[in-house]
Amino acid sequence: MVVGESHSGYGGRVIIVKWGEHTRRIGIDGTADAIKEAIKSAFRLRTKRAFWLEDEDNVIRSLDRNMPLGNYTLHLDEGISIKVCIYDEPDRMGMEVRTEDKTLYTEDEFRDFLTRNGFTGLREINGYRTYDNLDDLRPGAMYHGVRLLGD
Repeated sequence: MVVGESHSGYGGRVIIVKWGEHTRRIGIDGTADAIKEAIKSAFRLRTKRAFWLEDEDNVIRSLDRNMPLGNYTLHLDEGISIKVCIYDEPDRMGMEVRTEDKTLYTEDEFRDFLTRNGFTGLREINGYRTYDNLDDLRPGAMYHGVRLLGD
């Protein structure tokens, strides 16, 4: 397929974007935010996950109206996958431990996870440092929740 200035009545600039088995033509005459929203809509992305476009020469391109016309592959952020041990105390006789596999994509999602579980941060098993920032977590590591003293 030839990519260029004019396609079946559309006079604007168009790029071809592929994600998996799906291919869409995306007009790039708008702002970077408009292009981003067009891509999200075209591929029905209902997530806050970061994504980027890579051209046929494996160059990652910024989204703007001056980006080169051509074929692109859509890549979605894989997030950071961790394991979290959650200690529940149903009564004073014993403690129940469950492990949850968690993949986090955004700082807001990490904050929401902490809040929902009553945590102020996460501590790596057998570690001393408390992590309250998504960028500090290590993929594949095992953590437990840290609560405020007195809770």
